[in-house]
Amino acid sequence: MPFVAASPSLRRAAFLVAAAGLAACTTLPEPPPAVPVFGPVRPPVVASSPAPAPTTAAPAPTPAPSGLASRFPEPSVNYRTPAFQLGHGAFTSAAEAQRLLQGLARDHAAVVRVLKVGEDASGAALEALLFSRSAQATPDSIRASGRATVVLHGPQRADAPAATEALLVVAQELARGRLQSVLDKANVIVWPLVPAPGTAFDGDHLLLKTPQTQALARLVREYQPAVVAEVAEYLPSTEFSLRFSAVERHDAMLQYAAAGNLAPFVTKAAEEWFRQPMLAALQQQGLAAEWHYGVAQGAVERRLAMGSPLPDNSRNVQGLKNAVSLTIESRGEASGGRVYFKRRVHTLVTALGSVLESAGERSSDLLKIRQYVDAEISAQACKGTVVVEAGLSPGEHTLQMLDAGTGAEKSSTVAWDSALALRELQVRPRPCGYWLDASESVAVARLRLLGVRVEQVLSKGVVQGDTFVETAANPREVKTVSALLDLAPGGYYVPLSQPLAHVAVAALEPDTAFSYWAGGLVTGVNKTARVMAWPGVKTSQVP
Repeated sequence: MPFVAASPSLRRAAFLVAAAGLAACTTLPEPPPAVPVFGPVRPPVVASSPAPAPTTAAPAPTPAPSGLASRFPEPSVNYRTPAFQLGHGAFTSAAEAQRLLQGLARDHAAVVRVLKVGEDASGAALEALLFSRSAQATPDSIRASGRATVVLHGPQRADAPAATEALLVVAQELARGRLQSVLDKANVIVWPLVPAPGTAFDGDHLLLKTPQTQALARLVREYQPAVVAEVAEYLPSTEFSLRFSAVERHDAMLQYAAAGNLAPFVTKAAEEWFRQPMLAALQQQGLAAEWHYGVAQGAVERRLAMGSPLPDNSRNVQGLKNAVSLTIESRGEASGGRVYFKRRVHTLVTALGSVLESAGERSSDLLKIRQYVDAEISAQACKGTVVVEAGLSPGEHTLQMLDAGTGAEKSSTVAWDSALALRELQVRPRPCGYWLDASESVAVARLRLLGVRVEQVLSKGVVQGDTFVETAANPREVKTVSALLDLAPGGYYVPLSQPLAHVAVAALEPDTAFSYWAGGLVTGVNKTARVMAWPGVKTSQVP
């Protein structure tokens, strides 16, 4: 599987990590032949093996179209969540999910606690479950537990009911089932997150304009997970059918974070510690998986594109926070019905079981990688470059698909825009930090919610910097102009000598795809600037 090339700086970094006790964290570029980066793929452990049969049978799924049904047989497992109870014709509702979570916390209080992570627009509580063997459930105690923390969160839209159901199954298995042993080595937070019909808040994980994305940002800031997995469903595409005279074959689409400025070590961990074992676990259950992809926007030919490299979705934003970040999507149902519903749930439960087993096995290594990457990024301030805009790389890929009428499997080599080796479309010298005018308190509050360190200027000073100017040709583009910056008390300084430096870059370079200027959180392009030397002013950290 292709990775980011091992540059000289990465080779030096690998040596430093090995010296610190994190052995074999990157492939050695010199002979003899390289050894596996993270060791061999472990035998898959599937959390969704058949459980004792419930007293009531699951409802029969809606019949699938003839020809395709044989490709997606129902798995021989039984689940105990509300949607699988006899006579329950609908999916699990938000109220039912909340009652299930609260019941698990009540009945298994030694390891399960309810976390209120926020409120939705109507004022209703947004609740998650924390699974931990720590005596206390405070963020400080969880971070100090010596165990990596995993956050599993639900869909960003209301058209992914299997995602919610799978997270409820996983919660049950962590409390009283096959996944209990994971808690010996890892802490787990499960947030099913059931969006109301008609709502969507994907694409808001940097701007944080909705209560749900704010709640997730707060949760990640407080508990600092080493692994974050978003669970959803992909919908078979009419556009795909028109282009290829076929339908999507795969039970699951998988992808880890892919955006400019991601740490290579974290990408390697995502591939070799998580995605490869997940593929093995799915295959063992007779489930097919592929990279996350869709029909390329604006393309008229048979071209497909992997998931977006933009810093707007949960996967990429959590990756910029130096967490192993994954998106796992089962094959959904465009009509909103229950076709293949148990198989869809089983696919996600299998994948999530693999994620949790991997996190437990690699808990101490994940903490070491996080510690190293945090320090490495902090040390890069004022040095080298940062990627302002990255794009997918064109190529080809052989894809399995199904004939829409007969269900026969076929393969096709397609034009493929890949996220595995991003093109750097715009690069700038890495600043020491960013200045924000005293008026930009809204932007500061969002940065703090993401966990970015922001300092308030307490004394006057002058420092070398770059200001931003809108171009005449395109009001959404900017150019930089070298200037001396007058720093006055009350303004803000966002240093890049911090672990979340690349989150700050995505938010404060005005011409990034989802910058705070483009999103209206910074009131003017002249209200921020790049600080190109260490500012000799007194500051205090904004709480």
